[in-house]
Amino acid sequence: MRRGKNAEAGSGKSDKDALDTAWRIHGALVDWTGKVDAKASFAFALESAGLAMLVTLSGKDRLFNRLEGPVQEITYYGAGIALILAAGCAMWVVIPRLRMWHVKKEWRDNFIYFGHLKFWPLEQLPAKIKDADMLPILSNQMVRMSKIAWTKHLLVKSSLILASVAGGGLITCAALVRLGLTP
Repeated sequence: MRRGKNAEAGSGKSDKDALDTAWRIHGALVDWTGKVDAKASFAFALESAGLAMLVTLSGKDRLFNRLEGPVQEITYYGAGIALILAAGCAMWVVIPRLRMWHVKKEWRDNFIYFGHLKFWPLEQLPAKIKDADMLPILSNQMVRMSKIAWTKHLLVKSSLILASVAGGGLITCAALVRLGLTP
């Protein structure tokens, strides 16, 4: 039976092909992480504007200064809390994940992440890169990056859901106040 030229020991790809694929996946992870950070910045800007509007409309002789009854108060305070939580989620996304407590223990086996590279003596790093089996090192980095990207995406999703709930709460509260409804 004839095997393809890249088939080695039962695998469909050569080591070089596998490493090239891993680097492409790594690049996609970098791209996804950058995009989720941009989405979080956008969400944080919207939520900050929402909080500013909430504070402004709560001033003397303003719409939310004259709340009457528990339904208006629940929608108002619930929306405020949701906006604060939403902004907190968005801010948590863009906080750098440096893994400061781990990198000092891991650097001898890793050199893709800048946190590991900072420990490498300049004269030893070229030989380590030349002699290393890159696929396991790169795979390890990809798994760690994926966990970070997953968490960031969940936080942005939570942020936007909370902001939407807050917006609905504020609209409901405004309608209740305007219509003078105090159920």
